[in-house]
Amino acid sequence: MKNKLYACCFPLMSGVLRKGIFVIFLLLSLFAAKSSAQSNLDSMLIINIGEYKPTIIDANKINDNPVISDSTQKLPVAPSYINSKKILTGFEVEPIKAAEMVGEPLTKLYKSIAKLGMGTYTTPYGELWFNNLRSKEAAYGVRLKHLSSAATLKDYGYSGFSDDEVSLYGKKFLKEHSLISNFNYARDAVHFYGYDAAFNNIGKDVTAQRFNLFSGNAQLISHYTDQKRFNHDVKLSYYNLADKFNASENNIKAAGMVQTAIDKEILKVNAGVDYYNYKTAADTINNTILTLNPNIIASGSKYSASIGFTAAMDIFVQSKFYFYPNVDFSYNVFDNIIIPYGGITGGLQKNSYKTFTDNNPFVLSALPMMNSSKQYEFFGGIRGTLSSVSAFNVRASYSSINNMPMFVNDTKELLQNKFDVIYDDAMLLNVRGEVSLQQLEKLRINLRGEYFNYKMKTELRAWYKPQVELTLSGNYNLQDKIFVKVDLFYIDSQFAKTFTADSSLPSGQKVVPLELKGIFDANIGLEYRYTKKLGFFVSFNNIANVRYYRWSNYPTQRFNLMGGLSYSF
Repeated sequence: MKNKLYACCFPLMSGVLRKGIFVIFLLLSLFAAKSSAQSNLDSMLIINIGEYKPTIIDANKINDNPVISDSTQKLPVAPSYINSKKILTGFEVEPIKAAEMVGEPLTKLYKSIAKLGMGTYTTPYGELWFNNLRSKEAAYGVRLKHLSSAATLKDYGYSGFSDDEVSLYGKKFLKEHSLISNFNYARDAVHFYGYDAAFNNIGKDVTAQRFNLFSGNAQLISHYTDQKRFNHDVKLSYYNLADKFNASENNIKAAGMVQTAIDKEILKVNAGVDYYNYKTAADTINNTILTLNPNIIASGSKYSASIGFTAAMDIFVQSKFYFYPNVDFSYNVFDNIIIPYGGITGGLQKNSYKTFTDNNPFVLSALPMMNSSKQYEFFGGIRGTLSSVSAFNVRASYSSINNMPMFVNDTKELLQNKFDVIYDDAMLLNVRGEVSLQQLEKLRINLRGEYFNYKMKTELRAWYKPQVELTLSGNYNLQDKIFVKVDLFYIDSQFAKTFTADSSLPSGQKVVPLELKGIFDANIGLEYRYTKKLGFFVSFNNIANVRYYRWSNYPTQRFNLMGGLSYSF
């Protein structure tokens, strides 16, 4: 009813009044609407008469923000720290001796060793060595030796012999060099016993031959580690050889080698001058040989090669010039197990009275002298290792030799117990094989065999040159107390040049080759060291007890035995 009343009275009011009432009514409507939203406020009735000026009261905003309250309580953590403080313990460290590498103890050396013995066929033996002990500055020593025999062989002349030798040597170690010198004197006596014992009126002095040899040399060798430097080896040597029949020979030889690296290759040059003077009762011979041998050596991880030549001049009755190729090549197929190699070489070989008497002491004092020339030698082979303790080498060669010397019986003398020398050209095929085994210092075995096939130009045979040679040598050391040495060798049949009458020939003689049967010999040596100073030895020679001939009419001794002792001091 109140609202209706207000409406009916609304037209009767003035305009201003109507506006005032309208505003009041509007405010009341708004207030009533808000009151309906807030139920906690009571209804209000406001009647205003007169001019009304509405105002808005400033609102006070509540600035509280929502806060989440964490019920977990965090306990405060106190800061941690270490209070360092040195504690005196009173411990004292004892010094420790520095570690050292301990090697094998050095073997005790003795300055001297003497050996004395006696054998069958009245064969006394004595040998003495004297050396200085270990030294980084020098090495020197002396050696004395005597071996003789008063043997008389059945059906032949007196065959006694003696070998006496004195050797002095010295070696000085310099900073980058070694200086080496040697002096030797040897007196060897033999008898020309190769005649029928029916000539019993021949005394020992008639068939005796004595050789006196004085020799010495000096050598300077460099030891540069830098291959680009000129490493060198210079040697000067001299000897004088004289026999009972006034034959003598003097020899002076100078040889040198220079080697240096050029980029990756090695240049090696050898040169030499060899002069000898040979005097006999009837003649005097002078000979000089000059040689020059340059080589270029190259090597890699698998191969090694050497290329060069040798130029030689033989100044004899007429001067001759020789040129020889020198080529050598090898290739390591696999880890030093198989190494094939090959090449071509040659050279001039000096023949002298000393070289002949070293090989055959029963020669004449006056011999014809010519030097031998190996014009070429083609060679090839395979070498390598069979295991960590064994090795092998197989080699074949084919060569052409001018003036190859050979011994023949001198038929001009009544006894025909001396040998002369003849020369002939030959083509030679040589095959050689070798197998070696070495197990530390305990066991050593070496087996070697050679085959020779000579094709002579003039002579029927290569006199006194066998076709087959075999050697087997071994050494065994049993706990440094017992030492065993074995030597076995075989020399195939040889041929000596003999003559028979033949009136159909202009010379009235015919050459008949005389076959000398093959030689097999075995030698065994035993040594027992009772102490490090005292030892005993015994040797057995020609165990097969066979008489064989190395030279025509010169048989060897049969089985012979020698025993003795050795003492170090």
